[in-house]
Amino acid sequence: MEDADISPQYKSTSLSVPSPNASHIACLAGARLHIRCLSTFEIERNIKVPASHDARNSRITWSPPCSALQTSIEESTPPRRSRAAQSNRILLFDDDTTRVYDLRDKKWSAVISNGSGGMGKNVHVEFGATEDEVLVWSDFAACIKVWCLRTGRAVEIRDPKFSGKEGRGWGYRPSSTSKHGRGRVLALLCRTSGIDVLLLLSARTYTLLSRIELPTIDAVNLKWSRDGRWLAIWDAASAGYSLHIYTADGHLYRTITREPSDDFDAWGIEGLGIKSVEWLPGNEKLAVGGWDRRVRILSTRTFAPIVFLDHTPSIHVPSAPVYTELLDGHGTRSFVRTPQPAVPPNAPLEKNESRLMKQGTSLVAFNNNGSLCATRDDSSPSTVWIWDLESLRPRTILIQYAPIKSLQWHTSDPSRLLIQTTHDAPVLYLYSAHTPQHSPVILDLVAHIAPPALSVPARWTATWLATPPDKKPVLLMACQQCYVVVWPCGKERVLRFEREGEGESDEDSLYDILTGRTPVPRLGDGDIDEEMDLGDEGDGEDETMRLDDTFRQKRGRRIESSVLGTGTGSVGGVGRGGLDDSGMDEMF
Repeated sequence: MEDADISPQYKSTSLSVPSPNASHIACLAGARLHIRCLSTFEIERNIKVPASHDARNSRITWSPPCSALQTSIEESTPPRRSRAAQSNRILLFDDDTTRVYDLRDKKWSAVISNGSGGMGKNVHVEFGATEDEVLVWSDFAACIKVWCLRTGRAVEIRDPKFSGKEGRGWGYRPSSTSKHGRGRVLALLCRTSGIDVLLLLSARTYTLLSRIELPTIDAVNLKWSRDGRWLAIWDAASAGYSLHIYTADGHLYRTITREPSDDFDAWGIEGLGIKSVEWLPGNEKLAVGGWDRRVRILSTRTFAPIVFLDHTPSIHVPSAPVYTELLDGHGTRSFVRTPQPAVPPNAPLEKNESRLMKQGTSLVAFNNNGSLCATRDDSSPSTVWIWDLESLRPRTILIQYAPIKSLQWHTSDPSRLLIQTTHDAPVLYLYSAHTPQHSPVILDLVAHIAPPALSVPARWTATWLATPPDKKPVLLMACQQCYVVVWPCGKERVLRFEREGEGESDEDSLYDILTGRTPVPRLGDGDIDEEMDLGDEGDGEDETMRLDDTFRQKRGRRIESSVLGTGTGSVGGVGRGGLDDSGMDEMF
């Protein structure tokens, strides 16, 4: 792995939030909302926030991505970039006020105020199915108000069961026509008269499509399948192992319970049930993590278990290497291969806690093609199990120094896993499935990041940015006061050109020529004779190259690569297409 490249640090007073397509990042710095482009690192919008806005309790949310044809505001000039789906609006809210801004129109904005406070505080605010809808959860789970930014009208939905944070208790049906868009059906868990109720609402109008009384005792969450055909609803762990599968129109298809076993008495978890639920990529499998340290992978054809992933208290898997992280007195971190059988450390118990309260598979993460799975069992929270779902056995087991905080596979690269632990230092771990016999790479950013001036320890969060498969991975590291962008494998090379015999770079792209921004270079008679010389003296290979050389003197140009002004190198090779040579494959 190449040396990591790190962008300059940027200060903010709250966590910075990247857009879903990783084109921009928004952060609140004092009384200013900065929106920075991640390809140029220039601030595109610098919005002044009113003094009445509570910056300390603010949150930022991006609108769902939409294509250029779906945008509600017409642009006066064609966009410079491709018409891929992107987020165009950003939402900033505190306890009393919600403000919406648009990246395409600096004069447009919207404000949703509680007025006299009849709605209560804003517990959570989120965009709806489109960028023209805003969902506001009021305090004490009293109601949800869906505001239309076009008309200014609102629809009130009473008695939601949860506050909406982290998508708990609600979700839009995935759209079958858009990769990033949300569907036109909203599923919402409500609680009325001590009964759990599932509401299916039509997006945009939010009229009631179906109201279903659930057989659950205390439903804790719901999740749509990736293709929108199924809806999974499960009970609290204290209510037993109970998972209900509904069709998209609200009909109960199957209720799943735990298979009988003699091991339950030994584990002491007969009365406890489900702890996590995840749909696998490919729309054919569903993973259910339970308190019995077992992950059951179900087939969506019969919803019967086909694979069991068991986390044992003692690790004895000869086919999978075990690596343990060590930390010496100087703060240097390293991994060593551990002989088996190995016993990972158990979770520490606090006062009045039992061992039963600290177990169950709470983290289950799959890569984008469903071939690998990373899990963490709460009984040994510092241990990561990486499973190979093709061979149905553990691939690598990692014992970290601190408990695991998050497990994130790269959005487009199925071999890269980002591991973050709960320590206060800005340190990350990158696991590569291409080298399972090697320990993860430790990405220590302490030397590259100035310590934040905070009275409390910095709470670092890391996330992958959604880069295309042909680009190098990028991740964002942020805390309460600053954020940095990290290229763990080095920055992407940005292609630039030089005219033959000239020192200045030619930054005209193919897109500029096709859209009329830059005039097409004219070719003189001498140039035409030179480029189209097909006489008998040349061989057939040279003639073919001349025919393929569409642009004037393209083969004579020297292609240079640079990374935002740092580093140069040469790129060569025959057979590159016109789009590659135009510079349109730049990062982001």
